[in-house]
Amino acid sequence: MRKKILPVAMMLSSFSAFSAEFELAAGIGSQYAGVLGAQAAVKVDDIRYFAALGIPGVAAGAQFQLPDEPHHSVGINFGRFHTIFNHKTDILGLTYTYHFNGFHDSGWEIGTGIGYIRRDEYHPLFSKVTYEEEREVGLLWNLGYRF
Repeated sequence: MRKKILPVAMMLSSFSAFSAEFELAAGIGSQYAGVLGAQAAVKVDDIRYFAALGIPGVAAGAQFQLPDEPHHSVGINFGRFHTIFNHKTDILGLTYTYHFNGFHDSGWEIGTGIGYIRRDEYHPLFSKVTYEEEREVGLLWNLGYRF
């Protein structure tokens, strides 16, 4: 019986395990879904995938550490932000982030980027709804602390 189990155990032990780290962060800006937000992330090697919930929206994206640059990362970010007065904003952007203590360590991070921004506004006036849409390219920014 042991002779049958040994080859199977050896074969299964030769596969590498999937190693990922879970991180939490808080901050402001596009990567944190607005004025104040919380971000949850999964980091696999030099790539960090995140989702954020904030006031007033949601965001998601990924950051990629630059080769041989432990403090710098580039990424993609998308999100939707809502306001009280029937207004929503969608963003899709490319970002750059500087990590003061390094990409793999806890600490402060600050970033900027350029994004495609679409705003939809609904104006109810005397039971008639008017709709306006604006599209533009704009500057994105973020400041946060990763725990």
